[in-house]
Amino acid sequence: MQRFLIGGLFALALAAAMLPANVIAQNTAASDTNSAADNNSQSQVLVDPGVIYNDKNPGNWVGKSVTLRNVLVEDTNNSGNFWVGSDNNHRLLVVRSDENPNIKALQFHKGDVITAKGTIQAASAYEASKTGAEKGSMHDAEKSSGIFMMANDISITSSTQR
Repeated sequence: MQRFLIGGLFALALAAAMLPANVIAQNTAASDTNSAADNNSQSQVLVDPGVIYNDKNPGNWVGKSVTLRNVLVEDTNNSGNFWVGSDNNHRLLVVRSDENPNIKALQFHKGDVITAKGTIQAASAYEASKTGAEKGSMHDAEKSSGIFMMANDISITSSTQR
């Protein structure tokens, strides 16, 4: 009986060791994901921006390079920046970088599906003036999660406009 249990445990451990890293990462809690981001200078790919704004301490994400893949534009503002997330209380402000004229030319609409690459930064009035983001939007970001994404590359995967 004991040999059977040891053999079964060995088989389980071997199967777990053979799982691809992305399968393990998909089942990682948000706080564990932060630890992975701390140890990795590469862009972390997420399909749910809630991993960032629902984190117990979203400030841990500041300075991290992130790719938000196939996320829904929840709302837009007059400056051309937009919010991704599920609603007014659960979302992340995405500010388009002035350094990339191609993304400055894009127009985003509520309901668009986008992929954005950039860096998470602390939201503040200073950042609003420095980035050209609307002060009201940056203030909302500051009040909610305290962070925003400075996007240097954005592509529209699916648009609500025809």
